[in-house]
Amino acid sequence: MTLYSFATECLPAMYSARSRFRFLSAILPVSLGLFSAVPAHAGDAHGNDGSVILRMCKDADRVKTLSVMCHSYLNGYIDAAHHYGKGKPAFCLTPRDKLVAPGRLVEWLGAHPESLSQPAGAVLQRALSEHFPCKGRP
Repeated sequence: MTLYSFATECLPAMYSARSRFRFLSAILPVSLGLFSAVPAHAGDAHGNDGSVILRMCKDADRVKTLSVMCHSYLNGYIDAAHHYGKGKPAFCLTPRDKLVAPGRLVEWLGAHPESLSQPAGAVLQRALSEHFPCKGRP
C-alpha cells in the first residue's frame, strides 16, 4: 500500500482533501528519510574488545556508573554463556564471586595485555574460566 492510497482510502472520509494533503506532506519527508538510510552490513559492525571491558571495570569499585555498566555487561555475558553453552559451563560464579568479578577481570587483563585487542566475548570466556572454574563447586 502506498502512502497516497493510505491517505485516500484509509483515512476517514470526514477528513477533507486538504487534511489528507497535510498528512502526506508531513509523512513523506520522514518516510523518504527512512528509506534512504544506508543499511548496516554485518561486516561493518565491530563488537567490543578487551579494552572496553578494562575501561568499564577498572574503576567499578569507585564510580557507581562504571560499576553498573561493568556488572550489567558481565551479568549479560554470564547469562548468555550459560544459556547458549553446550554441556557443562566453563565457569561458575557464586553471588559473592559476581561482586568481586570486576576486580578479577582487571587483574587478569593486566596480566594478559594481548587480550585488550581481542573480542570481549573471548576475553571474558578465558578470564572467567581461569578465575572461576566449576571444578569442585556444587
